Amino acid sequence: MGWLAPRIGVVTLYRVGLLLTGVILVVYGLLVYVENHTAFLASSMTLRAVEGVGTAAVLTGVRSIIINQFPQRMNSAMSLVEGMYGAGSCLGPALGGAMYSIGGYGAPFYALGTLSVANAAISLLLMPAVTEHQADSPENDGQGPNYRDSLLFALSNADSWLILAASCSVAVNWNGIDNSLAPYALDTLNMELPELSLFFMGSFAGFGLSSLLWGRLSDSIDNTFVLEAGCLALVALGILLIPPSPLLGLLPSRLLLGVGMTLREVFQMGVNLPLLPLLVRLLVSRGMPDDIRSHALLTSLCGFTFAAGNALGPMLGGLVTDFWGFPVLATWLSGITALLSVMMAARALVYHLSRRTAPAHCKAYVTLA
Repeated sequence: MGWLAPRIGVVTLYRVGLLLTGVILVVYGLLVYVENHTAFLASSMTLRAVEGVGTAAVLTGVRSIIINQFPQRMNSAMSLVEGMYGAGSCLGPALGGAMYSIGGYGAPFYALGTLSVANAAISLLLMPAVTEHQADSPENDGQGPNYRDSLLFALSNADSWLILAASCSVAVNWNGIDNSLAPYALDTLNMELPELSLFFMGSFAGFGLSSLLWGRLSDSIDNTFVLEAGCLALVALGILLIPPSPLLGLLPSRLLLGVGMTLREVFQMGVNLPLLPLLVRLLVSRGMPDDIRSHALLTSLCGFTFAAGNALGPMLGGLVTDFWGFPVLATWLSGITALLSVMMAARALVYHLSRRTAPAHCKAYVTLA
């Protein structure tokens, strides 16, 4: 999608992604009429994969549009989108269950599919024109070498790898923990599913409500690496408290579960939200063109690492939980997160020292965050 966006336009990419996702959801609702089990599973897998393509188009398009339209307030603008994601995560299960109860299997799919297609149509009227900050030169016509060179430039930067590692870690923590948490909580704490659902809804509410705070804070703070280090440290603590980890010597309890889930959700938003804007500002300050092509490339790069974490989290989390148990999984993930926190703190110190030692007339060019 990062390669495709500048060729067809990020707004077009956004609309095509919405349209594709909406059509796929409606077709998903029709699978109830497929009676053969093998055909049902094969169709579901195919539709899920195509829906993923549409989702990648939507996310790449919308984040590139935000970077283009709000270059000085990227974090604040993205916090609104992430807040809506949190609201959807809270309301989705309840609304989907209600629609399923009233209208049957297809009702949630038909409703979401129709909303997605309607959103694509409404965007024809409301979406602003996306302009580039820097015009493309004649010899840089958007063909393969430019994309490849830009990608190599991004990947040759050590800070890029640190930011992408944090993005992947966020996804692993979310999915690795959540997919193994329910069996553990139901068995160890003797919880019922409705009670556990309330814990998830409460933590997601913290995720959504805190997004606006993190957006404003990350736009106002100069050294974003300090914010990243602090949030990663508190995420690591939250993950340790959820089981809790054997290192703490505490007995499992609903209180520790709730506190740990809330800490993880709230401060993981503080980690995730500034990563893409930070990557854009870093690489632009080092010579990458500040245009829609670069924005789309970096957006897709962050999206790729986050998706990789989405895939690795459940797989690795399930394996570790099966062999050593859920508390050990939480301990490992917390350790990795704490290591990233130390690395971000070291990078924050380097940035601070570079600002102090830079000549006064050069400090404007040392802005990294």
